[in-house]
Amino acid sequence: MNNDNEPMNQVLDSLPALVFFTDAEGRILWGNTSFTGLFGDPGDPEGGAAIGTLFPEDKEGFLSDIRRASSSGQAADRIIRKIDTPHGGPKTMSFSIAPCSTTTGRPRFVWCAWDITDQIELERLKRDAYDQIEKNIEQFAVLGDHLRNPVAVIIGFCDLLEDKTIAQKIIAQAQEIDRIVSRIDQGWIDSEKIRAVIKKYYDVGVSGTHELVARAIHEEYIAQQQNAGMTADTNPSMHPWNELSRHLQDANLKQADDIWKKLHSIHCAIGISIAPNEPLFEFTPDEIEALAPGEHDRWMNEKVSIGWKSGPDTDERKRIHHSIVPWEQLTEDEREKDRNAVRSFPRVLAKVRLKIMRYG
Repeated sequence: MNNDNEPMNQVLDSLPALVFFTDAEGRILWGNTSFTGLFGDPGDPEGGAAIGTLFPEDKEGFLSDIRRASSSGQAADRIIRKIDTPHGGPKTMSFSIAPCSTTTGRPRFVWCAWDITDQIELERLKRDAYDQIEKNIEQFAVLGDHLRNPVAVIIGFCDLLEDKTIAQKIIAQAQEIDRIVSRIDQGWIDSEKIRAVIKKYYDVGVSGTHELVARAIHEEYIAQQQNAGMTADTNPSMHPWNELSRHLQDANLKQADDIWKKLHSIHCAIGISIAPNEPLFEFTPDEIEALAPGEHDRWMNEKVSIGWKSGPDTDERKRIHHSIVPWEQLTEDEREKDRNAVRSFPRVLAKVRLKIMRYG
């Protein structure tokens, strides 16, 4: 990249994500500061390092990504690969690739990569913790049965004792053991409830983080509708996630994906919230005003895509809604709904231990 691109280079250098450019053969043409910090200077753009040299673990995979992007002309993201960086050690990275136009007419591709090593490790720890809970629950059930069997035998032997006073004392202690076992059983039942909650939120995995957010969005929606006096009988969209139609699940998934795009537009990103009770992120009034029209457009486009139309009065049966109009034509009350949707982003993300961070 030549000096004419210096202002753009400065912008890309300020990003925490790795950004680099390659040609169709996989030669590295330029990398931002985050990239060179892990891999060093790629060298001469005309004969610099090849992508296979930097990523020998999956050379063919990266070259295949370039060929697919070249033939389709479309961007691709969520390409998860484990690599070994010269200056940072082993990393798990999430890559995206997109073709970009050049004045020379030669194919060029821009890559972005995010270090998700810590996220992967956190998911591994969560899976290990969940597995341990599974084992503990099984041990609770087995332990109860193992204890009750000998207790029943002891009580049976007491009937054979001639000294009934001693027999009653032994039976009393056996009954105490039985009460303890009953408490263990209750612990097993409570653990089942805990397991259900953990499974609900954390059984999706790293590749499905957007589904975690989608589920949290749906829970937030249900809470809002309940506060408005609605029920699942009057609003079918209030059913639990696993009972939703595929269409409604997809709508929530698209809304979750759109949060990432909106945050990027105001120089924010999503990170993992490690500390408990971490204060929620707060948007500035200007940021809310910048994001609310986009939230309205997203909602409107989603409605139109499934056959809804604009009309003076909302009619669910005929799929007519009075708010399917440009932002400028909305009433202030309708605009406030979109602002509140934006304000809910930090709360929704916090449900699944994610947070919003500013990076510029």
